Amino acid sequence: MLSKLKLTNLRRRSRQSLNTGSDTPEAHPSAHALDSHRFGPDDITSGVTITPGGSSASAMSTGIPWNDSARASVSSQQSVPPVPPKPNLEEPPGEDIGSPALRRQSTYANPHIQILQPVQPVSPSAPRILSISDGSWAFASVLLVFGQCGLPDRPQDGVVVVHHHHGSFPPTSWPVFDGFFRAIVYLEPGPNKLLFEYTCSRAPPTKSQMTIHMMPLAAPPLHLVILLASDSPATFDCPPDKIKTQGNGLDTAIKKFRMAAYLWQAYTAEEMAKNKFGRRTFRFEEEWASESISYRDKMPRMVPKVHIICSERTVAEIRDLDIAQQNPTGKRTGELWNIAYQAVEKYFAPKTAYERKHIAVLILDSKWDPASKVITGHAALGGGSGLIQMGIFGSHSLHSWPTFIEDVVPSLTDCTRTDTRIVANDAGQSGSYWEACCIGVGAFLHEVGHAFGCPHQPSGIMVRDYTRLNRSFVMRESYSTRTRSPGLRLCMPKDECHWHRLDILRFRFHPCFKSASDPPSIFEGDNPQVYGVGAAAVIVSSTGVAWVEIYVDETLQHYFEVFPKVERNLTISVPEVLSKVPPSEKSGKIKLSVFTIGNGRLDVNDFLTTAQSFIKLPGGEKAYRGMILGLGGGAPTEAILPIGTNRVLNNIRVYFGSA
Repeated sequence: MLSKLKLTNLRRRSRQSLNTGSDTPEAHPSAHALDSHRFGPDDITSGVTITPGGSSASAMSTGIPWNDSARASVSSQQSVPPVPPKPNLEEPPGEDIGSPALRRQSTYANPHIQILQPVQPVSPSAPRILSISDGSWAFASVLLVFGQCGLPDRPQDGVVVVHHHHGSFPPTSWPVFDGFFRAIVYLEPGPNKLLFEYTCSRAPPTKSQMTIHMMPLAAPPLHLVILLASDSPATFDCPPDKIKTQGNGLDTAIKKFRMAAYLWQAYTAEEMAKNKFGRRTFRFEEEWASESISYRDKMPRMVPKVHIICSERTVAEIRDLDIAQQNPTGKRTGELWNIAYQAVEKYFAPKTAYERKHIAVLILDSKWDPASKVITGHAALGGGSGLIQMGIFGSHSLHSWPTFIEDVVPSLTDCTRTDTRIVANDAGQSGSYWEACCIGVGAFLHEVGHAFGCPHQPSGIMVRDYTRLNRSFVMRESYSTRTRSPGLRLCMPKDECHWHRLDILRFRFHPCFKSASDPPSIFEGDNPQVYGVGAAAVIVSSTGVAWVEIYVDETLQHYFEVFPKVERNLTISVPEVLSKVPPSEKSGKIKLSVFTIGNGRLDVNDFLTTAQSFIKLPGGEKAYRGMILGLGGGAPTEAILPIGTNRVLNNIRVYFGSA
């Protein structure tokens, strides 16, 4: 024990003896040099994190002598970060129906490597991200962020530059108006350390940083398809000046389609987050390509794959006025749907329900006909049945869509008037290029919503709310020819268009929005049943009822949510339903649409009749009639299936013919 104590003292004396020639004041110049260092893009490129007023290993390796006092000063500012929190992939507490094993700490953090803990900016003028918190998780390559810069009581205009982790993506600039900004941030799988740099004319630059974790989804993808005629020139309508600057060929169409799809994805993820379902969104089928959404980026990346499919129909057949959807005298205005459906069905050839395809089809051979004032080769349709769920749209507004991420703000603020001698003014609501972009990108998203099972809603994207889609990506709105009024000076979240809550619920339980926290069995399908019990009906579901929609004469009147509670046997009374219906509508036919957690659906077409669908048996007992099964067309038959306290009905087997 004595030798150990002596050895300890020896070590302490030896450590002090190393600094006998150094004076304590020597530490101060070093510390001052460190404090004067500012976090710039070069720091990100080198992979070193430096925080304002903090310290860094890079500063300690500059050759400046350091004594114990200086080391202690720096060590006091360094701290080993705590164990990373469990990634909350999805819902707030009470909504987790997934496996706890999927909520372990991030595998990207190495506990044996000491790193600097990111700190909030000291300057009150530094960018503050309001839409997402530091350390959050995203599930797509693009993230839409909303933030604030400067002092709230003295708002200023300026620019925010987003620098990416290790310089892995070119910096992008986003305008700041009255202290607020929106930006689209590119993410790579794993942790993404982002630096937001704010500059304005009246104050020195300020910076802040945050980390966003990106986990790619493993759900059925949305396929992107460009449909060509068999003899297509592979070009789209475009003003001459834009043909010179961006082109109007197939390569440009692919880039524009891909960029629009990224906007759909980022916008939908943000809408899901606003509805407390995490940043769930759909994913794309991807491929490794030497292309990017930035014109300055030359690195090969995983990008959405755009399938090029040639139809058996010619350009003349596709541009036939008789099949143009907007032609009031057309006799076959639904034919373009059949043309697209046949082409994609032949190309993808799905065989089973597990191969069901969700597809967005851009018809490249659309053409504006100034003489008839009709867009030929265009149809805005969505839906499908069987193994193909599809949304189709024409290319008549493609010239106004952004080609790269740097074009998003210019495309959504371009006041150039639409020249109807060359390009279309779709629905009379595309009088300027930015409005044409909103109509084109937004209406196409509307059709993709149909492909995901969304009907028309009372409000939101599914009822033409996309005319103000620009407000989700820019802070200041340009003059609107549609409303003949100046745009909003400041586009705040309350001014944005939105997905209706019922659309959000459909997405939450859709297979294409599956998250890693969801158990695999939840999307294998559910077959809910309904039983009338007199003054009520009982809905039986193996996975649980998620929400119920109430219709009167096919018009939505009300809906109520059951999730996150798991109700496998839900009783809905007649008085309860009638209380949700306006008095003037109670005489109409009431329909219930029941949606389950397992992506099942049940339509009770006549709720009042179904609730009373029980029969009396001899002896005074009651029997409850279930749903009608079979294909129909034959004579209906009924079977009484007795149950008791000690007997449980597990299944019913029906034998027919020689089976």
